[in-house]
Amino acid sequence: MKLDVKRLGCQVCGTEIPPGGVFYIGRTEIISGSDGILPDTGESSENIIEKALQEITMVKNEQELMEEVYQELRIILCGQYRILYRDKILDMIKY
Repeated sequence: MKLDVKRLGCQVCGTEIPPGGVFYIGRTEIISGSDGILPDTGESSENIIEKALQEITMVKNEQELMEEVYQELRIILCGQYRILYRDKILDMIKY
């Protein structure tokens, strides 16, 4: 009995990756960070919490809130686009 294996392809150029062929998985994580410093606005903590809760419930859905905290992006790449993917990320770094 032969299993029906899903064919893989580069998600950038569409090149099919043959069974047993080499491919790459590009993975990027975007994680919220904090330096631990809260700005002193002169507002009471209760007022700050109330404003934050209003923003959460009125403006954003659960998915949007989760994406502000953590996102993971994955992409299947052929050899050519592995290099391009890497280079584009490195090109973004300015400082």
